[in-house]
Amino acid sequence: MLQGSPVVTFTIEQSHENALQAVKRALAKQNLRVPAQLDITAGLKRDLRVNLGPCAVLFVDDPVLLLEAIVFQRGAAVFMPLAISLSGDHRRTTAMLRSAESLIEGGAPPGLVDPLLGLHSRVLKAMDTIGQRERETVLLTA
Repeated sequence: MLQGSPVVTFTIEQSHENALQAVKRALAKQNLRVPAQLDITAGLKRDLRVNLGPCAVLFVDDPVLLLEAIVFQRGAAVFMPLAISLSGDHRRTTAMLRSAESLIEGGAPPGLVDPLLGLHSRVLKAMDTIGQRERETVLLTA
């Protein structure tokens, strides 16, 4: 049973583009990389012709950790890299990532739990340097 919020939310008092760059710099300082970035807004505008504020998803990993995980558990790539969603406007950006509890309860094999928690902790450290973490609410699910 999930005891906390399924996501961790940060508020970054910067425009979306500036926040995106700040997040990437903060992750790099934790020796993490962003091997992929998905621009959600462009796809929705193109495919559905809807207009909304900028939204991007950054996929974050540690290449050494990912390699180790895949060597010992071929399905590790299903759980890594971790995704961070950033959406905002010209003055404020909200960043969200899954909570550690939701990662573990998401079915991670026992051998991946510690590496996932370590990666998650480093991502949180990076995010704490640039954003204000929202108070986490207790959410109970069956």
